[in-house]
Formats: sequence, C-alpha cells, structure tokens
Amino acid sequence: MAAKRLILGLGNPGAKYEKTRHNVGWRVIDALASRHNLGASRRERRAQTWDGIVLGERVKLAKPLTFMNRSGECVRALMDYYEIPIHRLIVAHDDLDTPFGKLRLRKAGGHGGQNGLRSIIQHIGDNSFARLRFGIGRPPGKMQPVDYVLQPFKGDDAIEADALAGRAADAIEVWLRDGIEIAMSQFNGDAPSQGKQYSQADLEAQLAMVRRACELAPRDTKPLTKLVAIQKKLGMIDEAVRGRLRLAALFDGQGEGGRANSERIKAVTIKPELTNVQCAIAEWHLSQNNLRKAVARYLILADYQRERDSEAALRAVDLALAINPQHPKALAYQRSLKRQTETD
Repeated sequence: MAAKRLILGLGNPGAKYEKTRHNVGWRVIDALASRHNLGASRRERRAQTWDGIVLGERVKLAKPLTFMNRSGECVRALMDYYEIPIHRLIVAHDDLDTPFGKLRLRKAGGHGGQNGLRSIIQHIGDNSFARLRFGIGRPPGKMQPVDYVLQPFKGDDAIEADALAGRAADAIEVWLRDGIEIAMSQFNGDAPSQGKQYSQADLEAQLAMVRRACELAPRDTKPLTKLVAIQKKLGMIDEAVRGRLRLAALFDGQGEGGRANSERIKAVTIKPELTNVQCAIAEWHLSQNNLRKAVARYLILADYQRERDSEAALRAVDLALAINPQHPKALAYQRSLKRQTETD
C-alpha cells in the first residue's frame, strides 16, 4: 500500500496566534478536516493531527505544536515514523511576497525567509517538497514584517481569508488527485498555464462525452465535477452553477456536508443573488457551531443586496444579529440600512 500523504499547515500554537496572518496554514488544515469529516484530532510527535481518506488517498493532516521556527522537528518525526517520502509532502504557509488573496503552488524551492520552511528544510535536509503559498501581501507603510504577520485579519479581510482557505483546500485536493503540475496550472493565477490548451471544438467534444458519463452515472461526482469545469471554460455560467448545486446535493446524500457546503460557496461566488443558497451556507455553518462563519455569510448576502433591496439586506443583517447580537459590523449595517429604508 502506498505511503500516506502528509499535508501540513504552518502556524504558531496558542489562542493569541490563532487568527493571525502567520497562521493561515492552520486555516487550510481546518478547512480540509471539516470538509472531509475527519473527526477528532490527536496529539502526536509535537503536532495536532487528523487521519483519514481524502479522494481515495490515505492522508495525515498536521499542525505543528512547536513554534514556527521549530516546525521541522515535527515534520521530520512524522515523516520518519510513517515512512512518508518527500514527494508525498505538501506544506501550506503564509507568504509576504504573494499578494493577499492569491495562491501560489511550487514543486520545490528555498525558504524565502519563511522561518517554518527554513526549519523544515534544515531538519529533513531537502527542499524538493511541494508547498502552497497563501498570499498575505507586504505590510503597509513602515510596519515591520514581524509585527504584520502576527496581526489578525480584520473586517472584510477576515472574510476573504476564510474564502481563500477554502480555495487553498481545493488546490490541495487537486494535488492529491492530479499531481502538483495540474494544481499549479489551475491555481497559480498569473502563472503561465502548464496544462494543454484546448480549442472550442475540443471542449465541445469533451462536453458531449462528459454529459454522457453523467447520464450513465448520475450519482457519481467525478464526471459532474469535470462537466462543471468544461462548462466554465466554455462560458456556460448558469449551467456551471446548476452543476455546483447538483454536486452539493450529491455530497449531502453521501454524508459529506463539508464538501457540499464548499460547492454551494462556489455557486454563490458566481451568482450571489441565490439567496436561498446563501442562507443554506450560513445554516450549515450554524449546524457545525461555527457562529463566526454563519454571521459572515449573512453579511456577504447583505453586501450584495444593499444596493438592490435595502429591506432584504436588513433582513439578512437581522439574521446575523440573531446569532451575535453584539457583532460590530452587523450593528453598523443595521443602523445604516434603517436610515436607508427610512429615506427610500
């Protein structure tokens, strides 16, 4: 049997670091563990870990419980104990040189000043492992990088960081299923494409074949996922959104609520006017006792509706406040929207 895959997110232990820019690697691990229902974690070899099957691969998710500059200690211990070869390791980490909101995947490379990577390279004696760079951008003005990375995301940046963590989880899933080259071609936004370029006729021929596969196996998510990807390339946006919602229904039926919710989020990213879907996302977060993400989703809906239907936006804000009556952004929205509705 093939060795496990080790998916490691860099960060610092302790509540005061939990929401900081330096801990975005931990957010990616949390997103994967939740999406694939990997259950309770355990502590081993100076790390918090989860074990399970993701897309048919045996995986170990890990958060080092050493501080950032000693991350290599647990990586070496886990790789040695479980006999994990270096090509089955991927590390998710923050990156100052990648703009906030962007992801970059690399097959290998240096540490670029990132102390967690520096420690890993020192302890395993090799830099030829995959890494996923989660862009946090450079600090503003004269702020020192060490202060910047230890600050939490705030306001809209916090919401965007959560969304990017979900996209990072998508990228790691592609790495698991298709390898690093394909993942790089799909997620390195401004990098030159390394995948084959298809003509319109090629894509339409693929579309017909994949549609037939979906008809023959209507409960199989793999051909439907391929169908959605082709529809996006062909500009068939409404069809792609419907495909995302069909995937969500299939994943729900398979008991994979995290993956279902991920598909719903992808659908409303394209069509935010899908109010019922937005509410379903918030309700799923509530079912997982993730009040912060539920509130954030209702505020995303309010943002969309604000210029279109102030009363509907106010109802969304009221739903957010029903979860957290003291939420500062929701309270400010409520005051602003009440003034807006009074003058309309």
